[in-house]
Amino acid sequence: MIFFEVFSLILLSINPHLNSLVEAIRSSHISNADSYWHQYTSSLLNERLFSKNTHQLGGLGNVKDREVKFAEGQFTEAEFAHQIGIDFSSESMSIESEWFLNKAESLGSADIKIYFARARNYAKEWNDVLHYNDDLTDPSLVVYEEKWHENLIKFIQHSKDSNDIYEGRLALTSIYWPFRTPGYIDSFAPAIIDNLQGFINDYPDNPLIEQAYERLIWRLYETKKYTRLCEICLNFIKEYPDARIAEYIKFQLGNAYYYSDNFDEAMKIYSSVNQDSFPDHVYPGWGGRYILEDLNRKLDELKDMD
Repeated sequence: MIFFEVFSLILLSINPHLNSLVEAIRSSHISNADSYWHQYTSSLLNERLFSKNTHQLGGLGNVKDREVKFAEGQFTEAEFAHQIGIDFSSESMSIESEWFLNKAESLGSADIKIYFARARNYAKEWNDVLHYNDDLTDPSLVVYEEKWHENLIKFIQHSKDSNDIYEGRLALTSIYWPFRTPGYIDSFAPAIIDNLQGFINDYPDNPLIEQAYERLIWRLYETKKYTRLCEICLNFIKEYPDARIAEYIKFQLGNAYYYSDNFDEAMKIYSSVNQDSFPDHVYPGWGGRYILEDLNRKLDELKDMD
């Protein structure tokens, strides 16, 4: 009984009109969505009925803050819809995101970040097709990839912020998500590796260079390209010795030697890693402490081989 009451309170903490709107979008009852949107925005302006817990809706952790700003006139209606669309896109919830982005545009929002959010949405749809249909010949893959690419190009062309431009260019190197379609890494890795290498060659001083190297090194490691992995790691260590991920790159250099059966070099490199300076996380979401467990396991194994 206590559980039911707590659960009810959590549900009640969502503005009911927001809940109805999201459910209508998800169930493809789009014709009802505009009505729910009007009820939702009116309840914020007139009743101050703010949401407190929307985690089960996904992608809306900061929605109360957005709602308050809208009610207080800090956001226009278009900006409010735009921000929720961005929030959903950031959480890979493309169906919900697209409705709010469309609403924002219909209300006059021209923020170029809509292009980047849409690109993310199409990338999500592309990956979903592969993940659920398991068919590389599905024609919708081409459609989603073209739309993903088109929106990133628009984002780059219209942006006046150099960091945004670099972010868009880095996103252009790969539509592939490592956790969504792992069975297809060999199919897409060669083109992605070449794209990332091109990004690194063209923009060696840009602020996203470490992210590009992390992605490149991960794909070389996953596809067992150990000779090239060794070359890339050595180049990074030479060019960026003080980088945040320098000790992780040494670990991957050690892997290149280890999996090539060059155990003496692997031992030397693994032993040189400063574990106190190891990054907490690296692409594609690996935790630093788990990587160090792997490193120390390999060190123990190599010592036992002596």
